[in-house]
Amino acid sequence: MRGRVCNDIEIWGTKMFFNLLSLPQIVTDTFTGLQVAFVVLIAVFGIIMIIAVLASPPQSGIGNNAITGASESYYTKNKGKNNQGRIKWLIISCAIIISVCAILYFVTYSIYQGQ
Repeated sequence: MRGRVCNDIEIWGTKMFFNLLSLPQIVTDTFTGLQVAFVVLIAVFGIIMIIAVLASPPQSGIGNNAITGASESYYTKNKGKNNQGRIKWLIISCAIIISVCAILYFVTYSIYQGQ
């Protein structure tokens, strides 16, 4: 049996299992809870992001300044301090949170399936 891996191998009176990095039961139970939490967070922030996109006003006149030669107004310079800037910040932060939760979900999924 040298060079082969089996489910149980007797080495010096101790049993060596196939998966040396087996995780305790409490960790695997936590992974399933984390996966559910990540899916719920993705759904909640996805709904918030959809509502924020629908609530944001259309951005008209983005390319008009190059054609007309008009300079930026006080309103466009301070766009980050009004509601339009806050909605844009909310959309970006929701997208980042959804991306991080999706990555963490698949990391926990791969660890949980690999045991």
